[in-house]
Amino acid sequence: MQIDAIEMLGLVAGFIGAFAFAPQALKVVRERDASGVSTATYVMVLVGALLWGAYGYLREAPSIMLWNAVAAALAALVVSVKLLRR
Repeated sequence: MQIDAIEMLGLVAGFIGAFAFAPQALKVVRERDASGVSTATYVMVLVGALLWGAYGYLREAPSIMLWNAVAAALAALVVSVKLLRR
């Protein structure tokens, strides 16, 4: 796979965007407490990331698929802790 400058921009931007959720997800997992986060927000992030991932797949854009999969996994982790710890 050949990576051009535009795809590289997408990879860097996606990395930053996807890992913006990492500190919150790590805190939730470490403390096993998600009471301070909004379920609706993380469900919306999860659905949005899944839809963007599907868009990336249809557009054959690896950066969109990759980083939205990461964002979806992090959001799913937070939602899971939130729902399982009620």
